[in-house]
Amino acid sequence: MSLLRKITELVDKDVAANSKPLSIIGIAIPFVPFMIFVDGSPADRYPLLSALALAAGCGWGLFVMWRYARHLRTKLSQSRKAIGSKNTWLVMIATVIFILLVATGNIWLANQIGWPEAYGFNCHGRGCILQDMIHSPKLLERGNVYELGLFVLLWLLPTCLVGVLIYALIKRLSRRDPIQ
Repeated sequence: MSLLRKITELVDKDVAANSKPLSIIGIAIPFVPFMIFVDGSPADRYPLLSALALAAGCGWGLFVMWRYARHLRTKLSQSRKAIGSKNTWLVMIATVIFILLVATGNIWLANQIGWPEAYGFNCHGRGCILQDMIHSPKLLERGNVYELGLFVLLWLLPTCLVGVLIYALIKRLSRRDPIQ
């Protein structure tokens, strides 16, 4: 119990110091074993270990996010007042589930078609998302359902981000009073 208390204190100090890079690293570190099992290919041979690594990474990420949300009570209480407590938690849970579904779908589809090795390039480590997006037109050549699904998943988040930015820009410009 003392170790858990020490870890909680360290995470709380990190969150209280508002050191976002450390918090992000703290969330990303537990996913490293999972990524080793998935990218290193023993995920199929050792499904129990890869599931354990994923569970540990998700658990640690949820723990850090819980401490972070607990620290930011004022912002959380403001959103609770705006949309209600139930809807606030629904949005947070839906966001986590969405991210997990996209990541799981991406990994599963990539394993089904042998992405990226079967398409003439190899990328493991930093910058693979950009490499995957650069080489993603190769997924459209054969037109397999798995390939099309992976292409859609690779471009889903950037497309949504651009769409949200355009929507925010349109809303901002429409609120301004026209020049007379």
